[in-house]
Amino acid sequence: MIDWHSHILPGIDDGPADMRQSLAMAAALAAVGFTTIYCTPHWMVGCYEAVNDLVLHCLAAVQEQLDISGIPLKLLPGREYCLDEYLPAALENPLPLGDSRQILVEIPPHITPENVRCLLYDVVRAGFIPVIAHPERCRLLEPVVRRTAGTGLLGAVAGLFVRERRSRQRGRARQPGQAIVDTSGNPLLEYLRELGCSFQGNLGSFNGFYGGRVQTVAEALRSLGVYDRYGSDLHLPEQARMVLGTPCRAAEKRVGPVFGPVLI
Repeated sequence: MIDWHSHILPGIDDGPADMRQSLAMAAALAAVGFTTIYCTPHWMVGCYEAVNDLVLHCLAAVQEQLDISGIPLKLLPGREYCLDEYLPAALENPLPLGDSRQILVEIPPHITPENVRCLLYDVVRAGFIPVIAHPERCRLLEPVVRRTAGTGLLGAVAGLFVRERRSRQRGRARQPGQAIVDTSGNPLLEYLRELGCSFQGNLGSFNGFYGGRVQTVAEALRSLGVYDRYGSDLHLPEQARMVLGTPCRAAEKRVGPVFGPVLI
């Protein structure tokens, strides 16, 4: 399995503080079946600005320790770029995912839809493919509930996403007053799909790690076929149980409590 989004490198951003924590995260990921990890530390001007050479040096150091420790993971380079006014300059010498032309991008909470369109168009115009990190956590990209006749305003609650998906799976016809979800009512999400963006879902989003609303949106986006890859987005070993879920707990029974206490 491939983890497309991980803050496993120590001392680079808000991820692990030292090599010990990095190795604990690696053990957790390997124990549940991951074989390849894209290391994607934040690039955020004013907060996290480690130069590319430092990221690559750190990656090589962690890979060496993984090999020595017998943890069967292959690390590949990347970044998680903040979608802001500094991104165009960063694209002059970016650190894409592996040897691809794919750029992992996080949409910040207070950006406007127009700026999202313009900045991601600039990424494509520069010859790269934007990979949108955890779109389920971005309010601008939430699928739209289309209400059928008889549905009141309160009928458009997020839980209808899940009920509609279950109804389709069971082959039941939708009744008047129920709701369906689609992307056609969200022009920004449709635009990004037409632009050729890829979408990476966080594993923790599907088990409530980020809360119920994010979980509901993640399920809706998955049912619509929006995602084409997933990632742990792990920052610390203490998050492993919640993010990786039941497989992680099962792995602990085999390899011991290497993950530490759960911190949310």
